[in-house]
Amino acid sequence: MFYHYTFGTYKGKQLLEDKELRAFLKTLFNEIAKEKGFEIIECEILTDHVHMLIEQGYQITTSVVMKFIKGISSRRLFQKYPTNRFEIRKLWGRSFNARKISNEQKEQVVQYIKSQRNKNGIDKRFV
Repeated sequence: MFYHYTFGTYKGKQLLEDKELRAFLKTLFNEIAKEKGFEIIECEILTDHVHMLIEQGYQITTSVVMKFIKGISSRRLFQKYPTNRFEIRKLWGRSFNARKISNEQKEQVVQYIKSQRNKNGIDKRFV
């Protein structure tokens, strides 16, 4: 089963602007997926939210996938990049959106996720 997930930063703060931070998060997301038994097909990290296409089995629910992704990534990110906890208290917001994708829609969703940035790597909402 394929799911298109979107989830945002806490209070929509633009915390994910740094390229190094985004690269670290992408690597981290893939490690978590491998550890927990699902696969990230496509992932795009924007300044205030993330799009992912994930292939997962029937035995794992969308809420469990998000618990793994958001919980583990937040903890490991703050371990690597300590912050003033009064300034940035949380990384991810509480909500997420998950939409089931059929095999026929998979390529269309991959193209949609890839198109979130323009050719220069800039979030297309800000161009």
